[in-house]
Amino acid sequence: MSARLAQLRTSLAAQLAELRGVPAGRLPPALVDVAVQRVELPGDDALLAFPRDWEQLRHEEGAAGRPVPYWARAWPSGIELARRLATDPPPAGARVLELGCGLALPSIVAARAGARVFATDGSADAIAFAAHLLHLNGATGEVGLVDWAEHGETLVELGPWDVVLAADVLYVRANVELATRLFPRLVAPGGEIRLADPRRAGARDFLAAARASFDLATTQSGEVALHRLTRQPSRSTGSPTATRPGETVEP
Repeated sequence: MSARLAQLRTSLAAQLAELRGVPAGRLPPALVDVAVQRVELPGDDALLAFPRDWEQLRHEEGAAGRPVPYWARAWPSGIELARRLATDPPPAGARVLELGCGLALPSIVAARAGARVFATDGSADAIAFAAHLLHLNGATGEVGLVDWAEHGETLVELGPWDVVLAADVLYVRANVELATRLFPRLVAPGGEIRLADPRRAGARDFLAAARASFDLATTQSGEVALHRLTRQPSRSTGSPTATRPGETVEP
């Protein structure tokens, strides 16, 4: 593992330096001090590589005037969404879009199940890590630098998507408003959004608006709520919605 980790660090540093347009020696030290952790998942565990000291990275990025590197942590919502996908994956061949992927654990799980995955994030650093992590876990997928506000129409044109994944992305009001307008336009008829969220007020507001276009089933895993929003082609018929064990349906 030590040799593999050294190779990973070297490859990541080279790509991060290229994306930032600086020599590798000028990268924040905490960004390239990478740790590897095994995440327990039903059926098949996954490996995550991430900056070892997130608080130090946050300090270094802040001192350089760069945004807080929220992408660089394995947040509970992303882990729980990945665990749910491991037990209930999208169909093989499904077109899957992950928004705000960060370390891309849900995308890794979906890709290993045979889905055609496009993992996106607004941080170029996150995209570099996501690409390496897909490879590290033997998964095939595409990654892309995507800002919702700038590239929402492009995502719509690339769709419609069978499954849209999002873990803890509704933490600011601007994201809630944008998701309310954008998410319904991304999903194919009969497709779904899988949203994991730690019960933020923004998620409540988004879900209230989404009920106009989707059927909603919610389960709880610890502090994380897992929402499954299904776009029903014949929603106006008033036909009943099937649920899975442990799920509640909110009209």
